[in-house]
Amino acid sequence: MTSILRSFSVRRASSRELTRLYQLAAAAVAALLLDILFVPTMIDHVPRWVGAAVTHNQISGKIVYFDITNGRNFSAVSVAERQAEAVQIASNAGAEAIFLEGRFIETDAGIGDLRKATAASKAPVTIGWPITYGADADRNGIRVDRRASFPGVEEAIQANRILFTRFRSETETRITIADRHYRSFPAAIAGIENASGQYLIDYRYDVRDIPVFTLDDLEGNPKLQAGLSGKRVLIGGSTGSVDGNSLVPQQLVWVPRILVDIIAAETLRSGTPFHVHALVTFMLALFWLYIATLLPDRSRRRVYAVGTVTVVAIPLVVAPFGPIIDFGVAITTALIYFTMRYRTQQSERAAGTERLSGLPNFHALEDDYASARGRLVVAKVDAFEEILASLESTQHAAFIQQIAKRLTIGGSTKIYTDTSGHFAWFDELESAKSHVSGLLALTSAPILIGDRTLDFSCSFGLLDCAIEKPRQAISATVVAADRAASRSTHIAFVSEQEGFDANWQLSLLAALDQAISNEQIYLAFQAQKSLLDDSIVGVEALVRWRHPERGVISPSQFIPQIERAGRLKPLTAHTLRLAARAAERTAGSGLRVSVNVSATIIADHDFIDFIHDNILSGGGQPQRIIIEITETARIPNIELAARNLRTLQKMGYHISLDDFGTGEANLSLLVSLPCDELKIDRSFVVLAEHSERARMVISALYQTTRAAGMRIVAEGIETERDRSTLIDLGCEIGQGYLLGKPQLLPQFLNALHEDERQRRQKLTLY
Repeated sequence: MTSILRSFSVRRASSRELTRLYQLAAAAVAALLLDILFVPTMIDHVPRWVGAAVTHNQISGKIVYFDITNGRNFSAVSVAERQAEAVQIASNAGAEAIFLEGRFIETDAGIGDLRKATAASKAPVTIGWPITYGADADRNGIRVDRRASFPGVEEAIQANRILFTRFRSETETRITIADRHYRSFPAAIAGIENASGQYLIDYRYDVRDIPVFTLDDLEGNPKLQAGLSGKRVLIGGSTGSVDGNSLVPQQLVWVPRILVDIIAAETLRSGTPFHVHALVTFMLALFWLYIATLLPDRSRRRVYAVGTVTVVAIPLVVAPFGPIIDFGVAITTALIYFTMRYRTQQSERAAGTERLSGLPNFHALEDDYASARGRLVVAKVDAFEEILASLESTQHAAFIQQIAKRLTIGGSTKIYTDTSGHFAWFDELESAKSHVSGLLALTSAPILIGDRTLDFSCSFGLLDCAIEKPRQAISATVVAADRAASRSTHIAFVSEQEGFDANWQLSLLAALDQAISNEQIYLAFQAQKSLLDDSIVGVEALVRWRHPERGVISPSQFIPQIERAGRLKPLTAHTLRLAARAAERTAGSGLRVSVNVSATIIADHDFIDFIHDNILSGGGQPQRIIIEITETARIPNIELAARNLRTLQKMGYHISLDDFGTGEANLSLLVSLPCDELKIDRSFVVLAEHSERARMVISALYQTTRAAGMRIVAEGIETERDRSTLIDLGCEIGQGYLLGKPQLLPQFLNALHEDERQRRQKLTLY
């Protein structure tokens, strides 16, 4: 208990805890709505039926049933006439009290005889009228359906709550007729005056134990009539009261409603069962589930299990002893909540799996961090994207799985991976050091993929200090693994990072939402120019972060961490909106604004709506936007990505393939994806200065794209030599520091206006 209380120290609820709380609230509302439809009441039947099956209460025998229908020709004798005969027999036999079920039509020919019989009766007579619902109902929605007037006869109500299952769970006693004392028929039968409110019927009394006499048997049989002496006699009002059949728990039999009235009267005579209302169990269930939502995973599951068993078992265990606990709403709430949690966990499990290899990803790593034993180890596969680019796409999964299998040798059996060549697991610190040393040799050995033998190597980052926050620990260890790649040992420890970068990584990720809302995330605009006359023909929007403490942060410093933390989409949405606003500012020039979108999301099923909704919310138009696909080696599903891009093209967007010549940005991808523009990577431009083959490739690309109606843009032009080389090869458009550095939007607009002024001036001169 102490550990549970410690868990509720004052703190801010995590996003997962808030999700569970929202789901609990939704489950509670849904259960209450279902309660209006009596669905949870079905569950409340169960313990009452269990109690009736296990325990058998002895009926008093004080109340007997007089059946007037047995063996009679109903068309020949009226209901009221038969009741009149029964009243005379019961009165002459010395009955203590007589009760009539008022179920006959007002034109019944025997009403006069019944009125005379009740007036002459030596025993007091009470009539129980049925209730109906109509326009003249009272404030409870109930009106009495009187068929005749009987002076001097007490009146009561046959007010029965019959569920759609035909199970009558309780007796209602909410209304009074002519200020009579007996406000319900069962209360009158029991002889209990001023009974108020509703009470539950105790079905441990068996209707089959009720003494039943028939009119045929009693007529002319004084000895049998003597059995009515001193009894409270209930006389049926129709053909076995078949119009009101009710279901009772004993052997699940159907009986006339009038017999249930007798059981209700027996319940009232012996004392109504102790009752725990559904609202009490509902509030207790909410408290139990609320406590569980804020506990750690293992404790939460235990509390779920113990609570579920308790909520189900207690009503069933106590039911044979009399107490009735309504637990239907509580169970319904728990069932709805558990269903919602199961669906969420299924989604989270799917989100926690790397789609290509089927291994758990870094989202799952973050979830498992708190309960894991040992220290975190991250391996970085060197040249990961280049190796993938050299393989057929069908072999990528096998390559990743083989690496994971090799990393498990002598250590963890569970390996996590991201999409950029990082693999992680947990190990005890001392054994982790020796394990990594052994893995350095293992990872240098070639891997066989199909009929190809591949060499690869790894660098390792080890978390050798305590970091409580999962995201912070993962980011810091990934940084250590990346830094280890430049060391001869290929091993780096988190504690070695200057200024302990883990703190910086945590603040970076935590500050993203605030940075977006405070407009610290902004765009810089780099012109794309004609290589021949320096005129501006396009512009690329580049994301930047102006941190209040660290100043302007390069995208290479924060985008990988944001992507690993699963926060890339919010950042991309923000940049799309900013780019859309900028496109409207440059609309008069006819330029399109290029905005970078990671290839990791273009195969998402909501990708089209994601792009279009954010462009429209920024006030932009598709015709003014170029979607520039980056990191093409990480496209998870080429076919779906191609369909999404074709749809965007039909909507008016242009598609650009970035970094052509690196990774998987090759000719096969150019054929697979619909593109309007091709961007040659800086590394390929540099090669063209020294390699005749590279120049031949660029020249051929220019001819191919021109024939296909595509535009080609050379990136990274930093010298006049770069420019002249590309012009010689036929390229017409370039981008780079020689042609213009990234600028804020006002400066770029000034440069654009100056460019337009110079164009007009040249036209005037000519």
